[in-house]
Amino acid sequence: MLATAAASLARLPVQTPSLLLNIIRASIGVMLGAAFTSELISSVGTWWPTLLCLILSLAVMFAAGFLFLRKILRFEATTAALCAMPGGIAEMVLLSDREGADQTRVAIIHALRIALAILFIPVLISQIATIEPAAGNASMNVATLTGQDWLWIVICILAGLFARGWRRLPAPIVIVPMLISAALHLSGASDFNVPGSITIVIQVFIGINVGGRFAGAPLKSLTASFGAAFIVVGVQIGTAFTAALLVAQGVGVDPVSLVLAYAPGGLAEMSIIALSYDRDVAFVGVHHVFRVMLALALAPLLLSWLIRSPKDAK
Repeated sequence: MLATAAASLARLPVQTPSLLLNIIRASIGVMLGAAFTSELISSVGTWWPTLLCLILSLAVMFAAGFLFLRKILRFEATTAALCAMPGGIAEMVLLSDREGADQTRVAIIHALRIALAILFIPVLISQIATIEPAAGNASMNVATLTGQDWLWIVICILAGLFARGWRRLPAPIVIVPMLISAALHLSGASDFNVPGSITIVIQVFIGINVGGRFAGAPLKSLTASFGAAFIVVGVQIGTAFTAALLVAQGVGVDPVSLVLAYAPGGLAEMSIIALSYDRDVAFVGVHHVFRVMLALALAPLLLSWLIRSPKDAK
């Protein structure tokens, strides 16, 4: 991630392989679905306290970020709202274009949100737990996958590629393969797991994807937005980390999993970190899907209220 970001900022000819990265994103959905078990489904009903607290945490993140951008840095109201929304980078950029917000600022701040979360969340986790990173299921290799396993994996990935243009579903290229993979595992049709060697490759390309988001970004705009992004994301990460520790202590959930579930990073990025830490990937993934869906549902309502508000129409 850092190498690709540095090359992008140095104006080297960086071009991310879009098809390959789409396959990687779909593969993450396959991994998430493979983590769903009947025991997990039976415990989903016990997740409502963590999901409820996630809503409160997101409200604090948004309010603090919006007020800082709007009142201190004097961002235009719509731009401030979209920049402060803790989720859905692609969707927020599209909304900014539709609503006439500063699209460059929105894109840069959300790209920095994900990059900074990837950098700092593991550092914070190291303060509360001793982690020995694992690369997926290290006991497995590619040779352990049968022909039928590969067929199901390819079907899941192709379904994700086909669904990538869907606008009604957040991160469809990840969620559609996740749902199909989960159905296969829960029904007993397949029990494949993702070998460690494939997980390592996926981690590398996720880093390239995040760093590559800065390719073509105007250096002046990036520099001007970095301070704002650093403070907003700092508040978001601090809020998520504090809330996760408090909730974990109150409901008896693994704090590392909950920090990753509450972190303002991307669904794919936080899920792959959870996998490398040998944590409950499905738990983390479901919370991030909920976070993104909530952000997408509330963003248009908040924008409508802000546009009508006479106080912000000045």
